[in-house]
Amino acid sequence: MDDVKRCPRCHSDEVLPIAYGVPTPKMVGESIAGRMTLGGRVAWPGAPDWRCVVCGHEWRDDEAGS
Repeated sequence: MDDVKRCPRCHSDEVLPIAYGVPTPKMVGESIAGRMTLGGRVAWPGAPDWRCVVCGHEWRDDEAGS
């Protein structure tokens, strides 16, 4: 259980990875199923990797708290 991602703001384990790029049918399906979120067509320097379902906070893997 050490690999469970947690929100650094509210500590919830209800977090989703954020995917960038033109969404494929599989990506859309995963997003609809609630297993990931779509971040847009273009990722930028500093773009977040994770989104908390509970509080909406977004963060990068290299930021504190995971």
